[in-house]
Amino acid sequence: MPNESNWQDRMVTASFRGFEFLTESHDAKGGRRLVVHEYPGAEQPRVEDMGGKAWDWKLNAYFIGPDYDLERNGFLAKLAEPGADWLAHPWLGDLWVRAHSWSLHESNDKGGYCTVGIEFVPGGEQPFTAEPDKVDIAIDRIRQLADVTVDDFELEPMSADGMTAFIAAVHQKLEGLRKVIALATLPLTWANQVQGLIAGIKGDLAALMALPAAYASAFRGLTDALGGGADSFAPGDVSHGFSDTARPRVVSRIASVATSTSIVTLDGVVQRNLLRESALRSRLLVTAAAQVALADYRAEADRDAVLASVVAALDILLPGLPDPVFQAAVAARTSLIEALLAQDLRPATFRDVTAPLPAVVLAYLLGVDEAVFLARNAVRHPLFVIGRVYG
Repeated sequence: MPNESNWQDRMVTASFRGFEFLTESHDAKGGRRLVVHEYPGAEQPRVEDMGGKAWDWKLNAYFIGPDYDLERNGFLAKLAEPGADWLAHPWLGDLWVRAHSWSLHESNDKGGYCTVGIEFVPGGEQPFTAEPDKVDIAIDRIRQLADVTVDDFELEPMSADGMTAFIAAVHQKLEGLRKVIALATLPLTWANQVQGLIAGIKGDLAALMALPAAYASAFRGLTDALGGGADSFAPGDVSHGFSDTARPRVVSRIASVATSTSIVTLDGVVQRNLLRESALRSRLLVTAAAQVALADYRAEADRDAVLASVVAALDILLPGLPDPVFQAAVAARTSLIEALLAQDLRPATFRDVTAPLPAVVLAYLLGVDEAVFLARNAVRHPLFVIGRVYG
């Protein structure tokens, strides 16, 4: 069968200075600036390499249709602007270029069109573009996961008796969460804030359940406080009960609560609504664990333990997530891994200690802060350190 596609079907889209145009082929020319020196009586010339030639890229821009002249004029104005800009090249990707020269050809064929042949040359030094911070990206992705989780929450209408049974079951689950938080070894101020939010939700549960979106938002506020509370304390601030090694335990505890399941057998719509509430709680608690996990670590083992807890919890939840929540969870998982693994925690030096020495002395010899030394080596007694230690 012959190919019945017309010439317009072969077009692809490119853009320069954000102005889109159609094109169908391209030419690129590069090379090296070589000077060939030929000498009398010599069989071989001497070739002098003066460096690389500037690349030359050529594209034809097509503007078609009854109003093509308006697009043509707009594009020519973009070409005439001084300076360099980005060319979205359909075959070579983004190129930082200057429009060096161009020519215009117009025809009444095919309903009217024009061709602008452009020669682009390198644009010179590219503008500085700041690399986005991986932690900021992870925070944004975690917030997006919480957003779509809240948006996805809804309840089926229930009878008065069904609502009573539903509220009783949710009240019991919140009480269980309160007890878990009480045992999580959180700093006192942080724990009191979270406990106060749980008590507030329990006190307003009947009113909140009448408006499922309000309940979802209230629980979102609770998990945001649970996840963000760690930022109120400096790493290693033992006076507030949150040491370097406590963070992995807290993250593990929150992640395990998020993935734990309790079976409540009720009829029909009440059971389905309890499953929806349980899904909301699990997903938001995972976001809280991820928020606590985003921190600067001193020991690779602590960082890896925290990351493993959150990733394992997300992996348990992923198969049952609806598509928008699934996509947000995958994005949050990826960005969290990238943010934490970007921390280079590999020890630079090590020392084999045959006779016990104080940690402060070894930290000085290895050129690291004592707190870093204690966390990195999981020191049990700071006055009697022995064996291989890392700086």
